[in-house]
Amino acid sequence: MLTPEFCVLMGITFLTFCNVSLFYGLNDYLAARGVPSMWRGVLLGLEPCTALVLRPLVSPFLTVRNSVTVAAGSLLLLMGALCSYSLAGSIGTLALVRIVHGAGFVLLASALTMLLVASLPPGRTGQGFGVFAIAGLLPYAVLPPAVERLLPLVGDETRVYALFAPALLLALPALPYLRRRILRPGNDGAAALRRPTPAEIRADLRAPGVGPLLLANGLVFTATTVVFFFMKDLLESLGALNAGLFFSVSTAATIGVRVLFGKLLDRMDRFAMLLVMLLALSAVIALFSLAGDAGALLALAGAYGTCLGFALPQLNAAMVDVSPAHLRGFNTNLMLFTMDGGYVFGPLLAGGLLAAGATTAHLFVWAAVCPLLGAVLARTARPAATGDAGTGRES
Repeated sequence: MLTPEFCVLMGITFLTFCNVSLFYGLNDYLAARGVPSMWRGVLLGLEPCTALVLRPLVSPFLTVRNSVTVAAGSLLLLMGALCSYSLAGSIGTLALVRIVHGAGFVLLASALTMLLVASLPPGRTGQGFGVFAIAGLLPYAVLPPAVERLLPLVGDETRVYALFAPALLLALPALPYLRRRILRPGNDGAAALRRPTPAEIRADLRAPGVGPLLLANGLVFTATTVVFFFMKDLLESLGALNAGLFFSVSTAATIGVRVLFGKLLDRMDRFAMLLVMLLALSAVIALFSLAGDAGALLALAGAYGTCLGFALPQLNAAMVDVSPAHLRGFNTNLMLFTMDGGYVFGPLLAGGLLAAGATTAHLFVWAAVCPLLGAVLARTARPAATGDAGTGRES
């Protein structure tokens, strides 16, 4: 599992998702500037909305062979976007920066996904996605507390974004090495180098299991996006604890599950685990609205992270299980497409509810409905055929 190319890929993934975790306080920054709640929802959703539009357009053209070049260009685009937030002085210019940022992120994440699927060993997809997710989650544990300490020193969030931009330069020298390793002769994961045809894509989207898993993934990320962007508001209204500590506890729980119980992801019934964990996730999110003290919120943060630790890699591994070999990278990028949809619809839903008079606590009740529906969809995605496929018991 921990091959040199996989470790390099995880390092670049960490830097990639720093571009998302940095923005946990963007809603508060916009509120401090007097941006109305509905416009805040639009601006929060613009970056993932760009990804939502671009990903289905670029995914059919991505292959294992050209993904390294795409990753290099997107890193430069992201650095420019991070430095531009401090220069954006109006809603219009902020919107433009969010669009550029979204374009850079979707290109980088899509390219890394193609490389990831090419580097996963057979029979260890659950563990592979679990480790991949750890690399994507570590920024949520590390950066919010660090940003909270930096803010009094640098002044505001946009300066923190600019300070992070040079860190992306660390990924550029590693890309040629990554290309050589993944495209080396004898690497079975790099065999599917051609682009899928339009006919193959249409047949793929009609295949059993693919559509329900895509919808379930989008619903889960709609709920988690509401938690990500609006938990700080809830915590401050209760005077309970800072957002950095909440996200550190939840992320530590997610990472702990994947480190300690990662082998279970490929040994237990994958779809049964998905059903249980998504139902539990729905209950935990609903309970956020009832918690009134720091101890309860920290306990719920741990439960929330635990549910995500099991559910998210299983969603992606289930998609690999139901996908033909030559479309696994494409379908995994479609899972990211529905993740983008969650990041778009979550803020828009929350902004609309707040504008209609809902309280922050009420947002979590509405958000809890999403993983509940996702559990139903994931249950219907189980392959009808008997055998190893879809069970998580891979050889």
